[in-house]
Amino acid sequence: MKSFKSIAWLAALVLLAGALVFFNLPENTSAEGGAHIEEDAQPIAFDDGVPYGYEVGQRVEDFTLPTVYGREWKLSEHWGKVTVINLWATWCTPCVNELPYFESLYAQYGEQLGMLAIHSDLVTDDVKAYLDKKTYTLPFAVDESGEVIKKLGGSTMLPQTIVLNEKGVVIYNKVGSVTEEKLRLLIEEAGGLD
Repeated sequence: MKSFKSIAWLAALVLLAGALVFFNLPENTSAEGGAHIEEDAQPIAFDDGVPYGYEVGQRVEDFTLPTVYGREWKLSEHWGKVTVINLWATWCTPCVNELPYFESLYAQYGEQLGMLAIHSDLVTDDVKAYLDKKTYTLPFAVDESGEVIKKLGGSTMLPQTIVLNEKGVVIYNKVGSVTEEKLRLLIEEAGGLD
């Protein structure tokens, strides 16, 4: 009887070890080594040799920023659609004047676009308090370390607009104000707004 219990325990351990190995095979985990990926939810992977950077023709390196209202915004979650990033600040009059253009396009095409307004790390006002007085729905973040702005080729010169195509490749990255018409044309050029 004792040998039967030993064999049963051994069989249970082998079965458990097999299950652990099977469910941790590389094709069953995400790129971060996490949970099981369903077949229809494969992450976008780019192996096209496009170099990383912030200049036109380069792919912006993935980043994550907390939004002003406590969520996270991750660039790679928006790969597969055109993404528009606006660098701005509350103290920058041209920045504040063009925010309604970004909001208008986001309100109209939010599901088709990735969009984020990143406040400069040079914070002189309470950004959340400023935004609480507005009716914007587009995501806003503050880059407190300045690292993401650096990845985007940003500086203290504002505003700056960056437009990425569906593969995260820069098609536009310039300092200076834009109009809603210019934004619309850039988004269309990047392959968006079908």
